[in-house]
Amino acid sequence: MVDPVILNGITVDASRDVLADSREHVRLRMAAFLGRLPECWDSARVKLTVMQHRSLSWAVLAQANLEFKGQPIRAQVAARFVAEASRPLVRRLGEQLARLAQPLQGRPWPPHRPRPQPVDRPPDHRTITRAKSYPLTRCTAEHAALLMDTGDHDFYLFTDDLTGQDAVVYRVGPTGYRLALLDGLVPPSPRTVLPLSVSVHPVPRHTPDQAAARLGRTELAFQFFRNADTDRAAVLYRRYDGHYGLITPAERPMPPQPAMRAERIRYR
Repeated sequence: MVDPVILNGITVDASRDVLADSREHVRLRMAAFLGRLPECWDSARVKLTVMQHRSLSWAVLAQANLEFKGQPIRAQVAARFVAEASRPLVRRLGEQLARLAQPLQGRPWPPHRPRPQPVDRPPDHRTITRAKSYPLTRCTAEHAALLMDTGDHDFYLFTDDLTGQDAVVYRVGPTGYRLALLDGLVPPSPRTVLPLSVSVHPVPRHTPDQAAARLGRTELAFQFFRNADTDRAAVLYRRYDGHYGLITPAERPMPPQPAMRAERIRYR
């Protein structure tokens, strides 16, 4: 990465392959989008990464993060060129804000735009290149689905407020939202509005390396498992570079999170 460019409250990080003109094009598109929002956003950041691999139909990964009224929002898109990524990136941010404004209305399923495929790296060449640990949010499965959507993720690891268990909510058919609990099968709260289904499959017990070996034998994007080293839940997922990332809970729990309320976002 080159030194980040910070202008008008927007930080742009870019790999050395990204030309200055292309970086500025994305910044201006982002500035125009943010200029239409109420003045209650903060910490706007764009990251542009060039990934060249013969197995990819795309070359640029663009990610945007900002806080809107204290709520983190994230969008991530892939494109052939940097300038080409700018329009879908701000469109995706707009979709995230619309989801935040309507917390009880789920994201469309199947998705309008499927996720781009990661680098086609042979399973025996993949390693766990990133490990992240954070205090799990304690909330309802419905709230976890909202955090998953506004974070532009396909899964979200959390502590289920109803059972106190480690759990994951993720995007899958036929309803588009599924809940998996670390222990037992407990249906979601009757207050749930989203069409949540509950996984009936037992959660496997693995070390992270065993989970990586199992994930390598499938076409799945991630593996939810009981970490044999800690007896807590963990998620191993495929990164865009073809390697694996590992998410584990930190020991310090998060306080219970209140439900989000719908709030209309007025564009200028």
